[in-house]
Amino acid sequence: MNNDDHLINIGEFASKAGITLRTLRYYDNIGLLKPCSYSDTGHRMYNKQDFAKLQKILTLKFIGFSLNDIKNVVKHDVNDKDFRKSLEIQKKIMEEKIHHTHMVIKAIDETLDMLNYKEVMNWDKFVNIMNVLNTDKKLLDQYKNASNLRSRINIHELYSVNKYGWMKWFFEQLNIPKNAKILEVGCGDASLWEKNLNRIPKGWDITLTDFSKGMLEDAKRNLGNNATNFKFKIVDAQDIPFDDCSFDVVIANHMLYHVENREKAFAEIARVLKMGGCFYTSTVGKNHMAEMRELIFKFKSQAMTSKSWDITSSFQLENGFKQIDKWFKNVKLKKYEDSLIVTEPEPLIDYIFSMPGNVKESFNNKKLKQFEKFLQDKIYKEDGIYITKDTGFFEAKK
Repeated sequence: MNNDDHLINIGEFASKAGITLRTLRYYDNIGLLKPCSYSDTGHRMYNKQDFAKLQKILTLKFIGFSLNDIKNVVKHDVNDKDFRKSLEIQKKIMEEKIHHTHMVIKAIDETLDMLNYKEVMNWDKFVNIMNVLNTDKKLLDQYKNASNLRSRINIHELYSVNKYGWMKWFFEQLNIPKNAKILEVGCGDASLWEKNLNRIPKGWDITLTDFSKGMLEDAKRNLGNNATNFKFKIVDAQDIPFDDCSFDVVIANHMLYHVENREKAFAEIARVLKMGGCFYTSTVGKNHMAEMRELIFKFKSQAMTSKSWDITSSFQLENGFKQIDKWFKNVKLKKYEDSLIVTEPEPLIDYIFSMPGNVKESFNNKKLKQFEKFLQDKIYKEDGIYITKDTGFFEAKK
């Protein structure tokens, strides 16, 4: 056993970490931080990676997350890459929190000065205290949204039958010249580019945009040192702030069904595309993850809903062609062949509760265990849960 695998008992682990045995036992019981092993006599044992996991838990707790929130965030083993990324995210949020704290103190000081000198109260400045405090909640929501996105990506990476992967396959379908200006709207965490960094020609000028500032920050972190090769901008697809005929290619990867007014988005995309430029937009079909919805229905819990899957219905493989054809020519559809065979209940649970409207905190521990057993029994009976993936993209030209 090398030094990396060295195990220590719960007492030594608690002493080194500066927390109580009771806290560690509680974290184990709620599934937040389980020991990596047990001794022959049944005692909890921990290793160095458990320190990394505990550090993340304690940091998020200090920032303001509830333990249930933290459980939704701490879902991946801590390897070197994930650990570094995790620390970078934590550092960024801590810096933001320090900045907001200083702003609150400043607003309070200004209010105290007005009271001390018996000046007329400036209620705008006073209200600013609450606005700043609410910013902290936005940070937490941003972190949780990023975690939810990772949960949805995670299940595909773990259990897809087609191991090549959507991002690599989709990238290969992009018919882009060696020297091209490319715009991605709704880039998310930039997974499309992170998965294909070694295949991006030097002549490409790539601008990544998203409606969410938090997602752009995630995109930069995901790309690491390569982020300097991209441009980043907060952009609403319904109001793209670039000149007419600016780009050779526009990409919208699994995002147009989130856009409230797609007609405006199509008009803006057509406007910024050069004549003859290509537009690539991916989406899902009506049968995508259908078995997942069936699982929710069969479990019959009022705390879960499959309605959030309906968000894609406004722009799917079945109705997307007609919408795109109004604005572009030579519209073609190409589908990606894949499915999921899920052999563990936890990633399924994480995926379901990452969808809008499904709140894991609404489940008590008993109900959550019942759901886990329901899934585990189905997995055992069927040698895994088969889930349909119905995914593809439209290619069109201006």
